[in-house]
Order: sequence, then C-alpha cells, then structure tokens
Amino acid sequence: MAVSWRALVLVPALASAKKKAQEGDDSAMLFFLLAMLSCVLVPWTFVVLWYLLFPGRAEVAQAFPELSSEGRTRQVRTQAMEVRRSEALRGLRSRKISTGFAMRLVLLVLLWCWLIYITLQVRQVLATSALYQNFDPYAILDVSSSSSSSQIKKAFHKLSLKYHPDKNPEASAAEKFMLAKKAYDALTDPVAKRNFRLYGNPDGPTRVELSVAMPSVSKEKQGLVLVLFLLLFVIGVPVLMLCCMQSSGEQNGLPSASNEVLDAGFDASMDAKEVQDLVLRAFAAAEPPKLAAVQLADLRRQLQSAGATFRKRKEEDAQELALQQAEALFWAHLLRRRESLSSVQLDAALLRWQAACKAILQRAAKQGMASTLGGCLEVYRALVQALEPKGSPLMQIPHFTAEQVKLWQKRNKKYVSLPAFLGMSSEERSKALAAEELALSPEQRADIDEFVACAPQMQIQEAKVFVEGEEEICMGDVATLELRLLRANLREGEAIGSAHTPHFPGAQVAEAWWVTFRLPGKGKSGVSVCSRIACASREVTAQIRFRVPLAGKCQLRLTLSCEAYAGLELEREVSYVAKQAVVKDNGSDDGSFSGSEDYD
Repeated sequence: MAVSWRALVLVPALASAKKKAQEGDDSAMLFFLLAMLSCVLVPWTFVVLWYLLFPGRAEVAQAFPELSSEGRTRQVRTQAMEVRRSEALRGLRSRKISTGFAMRLVLLVLLWCWLIYITLQVRQVLATSALYQNFDPYAILDVSSSSSSSQIKKAFHKLSLKYHPDKNPEASAAEKFMLAKKAYDALTDPVAKRNFRLYGNPDGPTRVELSVAMPSVSKEKQGLVLVLFLLLFVIGVPVLMLCCMQSSGEQNGLPSASNEVLDAGFDASMDAKEVQDLVLRAFAAAEPPKLAAVQLADLRRQLQSAGATFRKRKEEDAQELALQQAEALFWAHLLRRRESLSSVQLDAALLRWQAACKAILQRAAKQGMASTLGGCLEVYRALVQALEPKGSPLMQIPHFTAEQVKLWQKRNKKYVSLPAFLGMSSEERSKALAAEELALSPEQRADIDEFVACAPQMQIQEAKVFVEGEEEICMGDVATLELRLLRANLREGEAIGSAHTPHFPGAQVAEAWWVTFRLPGKGKSGVSVCSRIACASREVTAQIRFRVPLAGKCQLRLTLSCEAYAGLELEREVSYVAKQAVVKDNGSDDGSFSGSEDYD
C-alpha cells in the first residue's frame, strides 16, 4: 500500500497541533495576568516613586497643612515653635528606608520582572494571531492567482520542507507550517476552498464563545505550582498572621505591657496625682529609663530642691527603680530642667506619656467618668506645656519664667489669669511688657504678641437642648445638646493650627476642647457625658446626644476645657423642661395610659 509524501509530512505536525489543543491554550490566562498585574503595579510604582522622589511630602501636608477644609491654617510662628517645626519637617523629609519598605521594593521589582516576562509571551501570542489575520493563501504560498495546481503543490512542498518541526526546531516553525497547510487546503481542497470563498477562512465560519479562562497546568509545571502553593499558603499566610499579631502588640501607640498596667490601674474617680502615677507605672513597666544610680540620686536632689514632690517608695527592686527613674524624668520636664538629661531619652518618654494620657482620656470619656477625665487633662496639659501641677498658667506665655510671672502678678493685678492677659489691649500689653523688671528683648516681646494672636479665645455663643423633629422634650427621648462656639482670635476663613508647645517634641499637639456635663438623677445618682471637640475652624457647632433621664425642669452645668492649654475653662448653664412620656397600651380600655421609663 503506497503512502503519499504528504501523509508522511502532515501526520506528525497535525498530531503535535492536536496535542497542543488538548493541553489547552493559556493565551487567555496571559491576558488576564497582564491586566491584573498592570492594575496593581502601575499605581503601586507611582506611590513608591513619589515616596522616593518627594520623601515626607504627604506626611508634611498632613502634619502642617496650609489649607484645610475649615480654612487657611494659622500656625504659631514664635522662635521656639519655628525651631520645633523645622526639626519635625526635617525628620519627616529625611526618613530612612525601613526594612519593611525595602522588602516591599524587592517584591515590586520581582513583580515587574514577571510582568515583563508575561508581556513578551503576550507579544508572541499576538504575533502568532497576526499571521491568521487578513488570510491570503496566495501570499502565504508566494504564488499568483493564475498558478496551476502543480505550481501550488510545489510551493507548499517547499514551505513544508522549510518549516516542518522535524527539520526546523524554532518555536514559530510549526505555526508557519500549519498556516501554509491552511493556505494549500484553501486552494486545493473543495470544502476548504468554498469556506475561504464564503467566509475568508478555510475552516469555515468562526464561533465566538464567552467563558472564564482557567489556567491549565502541565505535568512539567506541577512541581512549580506545588512550590508556589507551599510558599504562599503554608509559609506566607502564617508569617503574615504572625506579623499582624506582633504589630497588634502596640495599641494606642503603647506596648502591650503598658496597656496591661493601664487596664489594671484605671479607676472611675482619679485625681491628677493618681493619673500621673498610673502613667509613670505604665511607662516603667514597658520601657524603663536608663539612668545611672549616681545620676539618678543627684537628679532627685536637684529636683526636690526646686519643688518636686516624690512619692515615698517602700520596696527597692528593679520595678521600683524603674518607677523612680520615670518619676525623675517627669519632674525634670515639668520643672524645665531639660539640660540635666538626654533630649532623645526625654522626648521618647514624653511621647509615650502623651499616648498613655490619650488612652485614659478616651476610656474616661467612653465610660462617662468626668472626674478621671479632669485629672487626666491636668496631667496632659502639664506634659505638653511643661507646667508644675500648682504652677501659674502664665508660664505658658513664651519667655516667661517663674520670677517674671511673680513680677507680672505683682505689677498687673488685673491680668493675673491667662484669659485676662489675652484680653489686654495691644497698647497696654506692650507697655507692660516693656518694663525693665521683666527684662524682655524686642524679639521676645514679638514672640509674646504672636502667642497672643494664636492662643485660643473661645466663646460660647449659644447652648440649647432639643429633640430633632419634635417640638417638646419628653422623658426617655434622645435629646441633642447643641453648642455654638467662636474662636475670637481668628479671622474669617481661618482655622487654628497646632498649639504652642515649645517644650514638647513634635510641634503637632492639637488644640481640642472637652465638653463635660452631668445629667440630673434621683438623689446623688446621675451620669456624666464627656465629648471631645476637635474642629479647628473659627465657628464651631457641636452636637452631643444623650437620653433624657427625668421629667421636669432640668439644668445642665456645662464645662468647656481646653486640652492643650491650662487655665482656659469655660462654664455655662443650660435649662430645659422634659415632660412625662405618654405610652400607648393596646390592652387598656381607653387605649392609653401615662407611664415612665428608667434611664440606665
């Protein structure tokens, strides 16, 4: 039985193409991976480039915004705050590349390499598909439309010898051979010739199928897939969970050991001394200071002679020593003896103490503990302003020492409080500050004028209680206390920036306000409501919701306290009348009865 040469040539090639078709075409998966990687890598790369080319720009805009939603931000431009702000800006703009960022950068480079590899494969697929576009069998076989059957057969025989897979090991040779075979069929086979004439394709009309492309894995690639699965799921997921657990060890900016001490020592009624002791114990439990015994003893003697009061400690162990060192650091800051210590060590301790005070404030406000909130505010203001517990609020004025405060109070008895000092006329204040006894230079007096221009002069414009959508207030309703506040020191379109804290690191202490009031209750009972107002605009409208506990004429005594400055408390009384609630009862004869509801 004779076998033609065409059968001997075409059978291996067709078998190879059939095997490739059975294994599946991964071109759809290549396009899917290309699209997904591009959507992830392009924005990620822009973020990384922005971080490398403009380090800290986003952090600077967030820490010291020139414009905010409330208006143009007014920052305190005293000499000390400019130095603090410059240090903070320099630190934000010159951040070193962390280990985590370096690992993410390596991952980004590897993903870009993978994307380039996929792009090359996609280009190969597109080049192959371009061979079948505008299918012209005469051009493929390099013959004319008037060529005879023998000439067509001869041209195909020539191409088959050139591109047969057994003779040409190139990857594109088999595809070119199949293309030549289709061209030969389109000119010789009656069915293929008819399909080409009607549809432009020797295979007949094409069908478009919409489906989800899933990758096919050959036996040669199964080992690689298994390795990737082990790296991603068996190793990667546990390592990621472990990193998340380690990062969650710090909450509210504090180590877990500090949070445990705060949880154990938190109480419903704490004064400033108790809050101070709790903050120092939380700090000593996690990060004990490192002061030599001789340095600690000498520092404690200096601070005690300056007015510091240390608590008596009975036990002498490692924890007690760490607490004594933390207490010495604390008093060195309040008495402004920074030169006796390392600035780096003291700054790190101040940031931790600030985070601990914020955690106590948040918990006290959530649980309605006004007494603990007030004690914590005293400690917080002492930290950010470097004030003694019983020191004068005038010490917050730039360049005012304890001696100058005494001279000022002796010569200007009408302006011994901070609000009175801020309310002085500029002429009277300039004349008083120019006194020889105060020994203030023109630059220092200019700093004081800048402080007066930016220090808060908050006013309560209006305070009222109402129930939304109702004309009357009934017992058990959720009422709204609305406060309209005004910062009289700001102009229209201005917003307040960071507070004046020259003795505190960072220069990013927010000027926030706390509203506290106690709801009326039977006897000595009652619930306190605490709310923080962080809006920085000139005109502030705050709404605080609470449930009306009792019926009758009720009076709320509001206290508005500044978080960043001492001596700026405001008080206001608000009255409202609550009626007895009327509750319908479907089981009664007349359909209604009067009742009451207890407040919890």
